[in-house]
Amino acid sequence: MKITKKQLRRIIKEEKSKILKESISDMTSVANDVGLAASQIADGFSDQMGFLYEEDPEMFRGRSTQKEWTDQVMAAAQELEEVLEAAINKSIERIEMQLHDGQYHRG
Repeated sequence: MKITKKQLRRIIKEEKSKILKESISDMTSVANDVGLAASQIADGFSDQMGFLYEEDPEMFRGRSTQKEWTDQVMAAAQELEEVLEAAINKSIERIEMQLHDGQYHRG
């Protein structure tokens, strides 16, 4: 079976990522911090969006009741939290790989 250089590079990159994930020190505290940060941002977003109805209920007339708006805000905040956590984790992984590849070495 032949593989292309592109396929070989991808396989090497995937294997290197697996090895690094296994060999890296316990990242539980970082993962907890990421989850907490994403949750806090989503909560702030939820609070601000929730206040919109209280500030100007006329803006929602014919579109959403207060309960409907609250349900929409909760769903949006949940999605925001998930998206933020995934984006932060992806960024951490990318930067960690760069660190292990020596891209931050000044010498």
